[in-house]
Amino acid sequence: MLAPTMTLSAVVPVRLATDTVAATIQALLIQCRGLAAEVIAVVSSEDPARDVLRDLGGESQLRVIEMAGRHSVPQLRAEGIRAARGRLVAITEDHCLFSPGWAAGLVRALDSRDAAAAGGPVENGRTGSVLDWAIYFSRYAGSMPPLRRGSTGALPGNNACYKREVLEALAPLWARGFWENDINRELVARGYVLWLEPDLVVTHNKPYRFGPYLALRYNHGRCFGGMIETGRLKRALLSPLIPLLLLIRAARAVFAKKRRRREFLLALPPLLLCYLVWFWGELVGYLCGPGQSCSQTD
Repeated sequence: MLAPTMTLSAVVPVRLATDTVAATIQALLIQCRGLAAEVIAVVSSEDPARDVLRDLGGESQLRVIEMAGRHSVPQLRAEGIRAARGRLVAITEDHCLFSPGWAAGLVRALDSRDAAAAGGPVENGRTGSVLDWAIYFSRYAGSMPPLRRGSTGALPGNNACYKREVLEALAPLWARGFWENDINRELVARGYVLWLEPDLVVTHNKPYRFGPYLALRYNHGRCFGGMIETGRLKRALLSPLIPLLLLIRAARAVFAKKRRRREFLLALPPLLLCYLVWFWGELVGYLCGPGQSCSQTD
């Protein structure tokens, strides 16, 4: 990581987001006004979204990094973190919008308490169909508002801000890709506090098509399974339970919040398909390794 020269770096991995990335970058630049902050957008050189970013290149607080070849979102995140100059590093995604004062709120949250990282809920901005809801619940059911202020065991990958020193301490863990679950799990294991601020909301607004989304879920599941180094046979034998466990976890989260229950019930068939595809990818990962899946994850 570069020497810190400002308060906040907001890292945006950009992958196949020609329709959404401009709105996300503009929203972040508005968030950063009045702060000693930068926005770092990282994109693969083969990605058509690079042309959109080049058109935004005149913004003084925006840095665009193009990585040669084709890269996954975790790999793009890691490159953005390496280039960050802020003492705090916020991580979001290329299709997100933000509640008023989001960036400043993250700074206040981490400057006012002894926490390693802070973040907030993820709201759904794609509500036009049952498939949109299935995609949202498959990733963000546990992060759906409302959430309680306080320490937490995990932060979402598109709404989290980390203190620089903890990222530097974990540099070997994210050297080949920043996977938020691995980072959060390690921070908690080391006794660090992850802090949740319920008013700092990010809105997920990715216009996925369902077929390509299922392919992403397969690749993500296979990458996850393939990276496991011990106990793979046992995990493979138990893996048929994964869809049921994921569905129970999502249902508990949604029904406890007492909102979006109808949308959840209507989305159950495609949501279960999402979980079945993840299970199959994870099983293949356990048995055959990750293959090329880790370079194709979202």
